[in-house]
Amino acid sequence: MPTIPKRIIARLSMAVLLLAVASALQGQSPNSVFLEDFTSPELRTAIAGGTTSVLVFSGGMEETGPHVALGKHNFRARAYAERIARQLGHTLVAPIIPAAPAPAPLALFPGTLNIAPAVYSAYVAEIARSLANAGFKRIFILSDHGGSMAALKELAPKLDAEFAPRGVRVFLVTDNYDKSTAEIEALAKQRGWIGAGHGGLWDVAELWAVEPAAVRPALFAAFGTDPELMKSQGMTGDPTPATPELGREFGAIRVENGVKQIRALLTAETPAPSAPNAK
Repeated sequence: MPTIPKRIIARLSMAVLLLAVASALQGQSPNSVFLEDFTSPELRTAIAGGTTSVLVFSGGMEETGPHVALGKHNFRARAYAERIARQLGHTLVAPIIPAAPAPAPLALFPGTLNIAPAVYSAYVAEIARSLANAGFKRIFILSDHGGSMAALKELAPKLDAEFAPRGVRVFLVTDNYDKSTAEIEALAKQRGWIGAGHGGLWDVAELWAVEPAAVRPALFAAFGTDPELMKSQGMTGDPTPATPELGREFGAIRVENGVKQIRALLTAETPAPSAPNAK
């Protein structure tokens, strides 16, 4: 038999090694939708395989009374983002944005992180640019925090216009917050409860469902419902009817509305403008 040159053997060995490495990387991709759980090669493989949508979800850090942990928005944002991404499929979640603009009165309480709207918008924009550079084609911006909505409503169309020539679209998703809150409020009213309020029914119930350790049930009735007394504690709502079961019901509404809006946005999507001279 003819002798195979060493250089050919070396090339074949390298090819086999590269195939083995690629196969190993493919097999090690995490069963996660969170970007931080991936290595860079794993993420590249996922994007190449069609996972080209990503959620940019804002939380927040703010005072909500003695019965609610400061990170309530971050806990809920992470839980809802995971559920939305898994229902959509081929969708990942960027690290939860942990701080956002907060109402001025809450900034007086220890633990509230109040980010100037311009700084917050610039931060979200840089995250979106990094995601577009990574290869994501659809970037969905959401929030669990009312204080961030005004800045995001202004930012999203600007980013969409900036990225569109590259075939990347940016969408603002609001139904998980605005529409869902209105539906939950109506549901609470039907059942004879006071739903609205900072630290009230749905605020507490939803947190209790996703992060029980962040809720202090023993303090629910400590301040009654006296408006001035509640104001002094950074709260305005009645949490006493809240339960984890209600929180799961309310959370399902938010996830369902978020998923529906994203699917509707994708269905109605118009093609992004082609780059100059593109064929």
